Amino acid sequence: MALINITNIVFDQDTALFNNPIQMQITFEVMRQLDDEIEWKLIYIGSPTSDKYDQVLEQFSMPPLQQGTMQFTLMSSGPNFELIPSKDDLFGASAIILSVKYRKQEFFRVGYYVYNTYLEPELIENDPPQVLIDRVYRQINTQAPRVTRINIDWEGQMVQLYVNPQQNNQSFMFQQQPIFNDITNNPGYLQQQVPDKTQQQQLQQQQFSGGLNNNNNQYTDLQSIF
Repeated sequence: MALINITNIVFDQDTALFNNPIQMQITFEVMRQLDDEIEWKLIYIGSPTSDKYDQVLEQFSMPPLQQGTMQFTLMSSGPNFELIPSKDDLFGASAIILSVKYRKQEFFRVGYYVYNTYLEPELIENDPPQVLIDRVYRQINTQAPRVTRINIDWEGQMVQLYVNPQQNNQSFMFQQQPIFNDITNNPGYLQQQVPDKTQQQQLQQQQFSGGLNNNNNQYTDLQSIF
């Protein structure tokens, strides 16, 4: 039985300027007291063709936790534009991945496709020769997450004779056609989204695989750990 169950992830904003921080609220259940740390890693895929351009946006460990339902906010800086190899990679297929490990074994991975674009009509129609990164917006497609849950040796007692090779980030996200919502087709997109932030977060909760179970557990705010 899995000792940790990620039940919900909600982004503070799915559309923001490229350089803005990425912030998400994560809810998970600990089924019994843990003996080891939980490791979290947030990755931005700088190019779908090579993992050498992957950027680790945030990486940290939580100390062993008690049984209960936990909730915390993960915040990272935006991706470093200077580390993206080309203009085509910036405006082409991209993604962010959240990976979670226990006892050094990855048990949960979720990926979200990212679409970077200008929103101003004059920049869309007349693409500047040099990227104006402070006017580029990033959209995280929170409506189509790619979720993988992996059965691991939770107790650290099994002798594994064979371990499946870990799928790299590019294969995980780009073996199939990326799913994007082109926000440039709707000039009023941002204005429509700002007053409906609560509704936007509720939609993310519905889309995320697993959903929150109905229970009477109180959330433990872990934000102070970081």
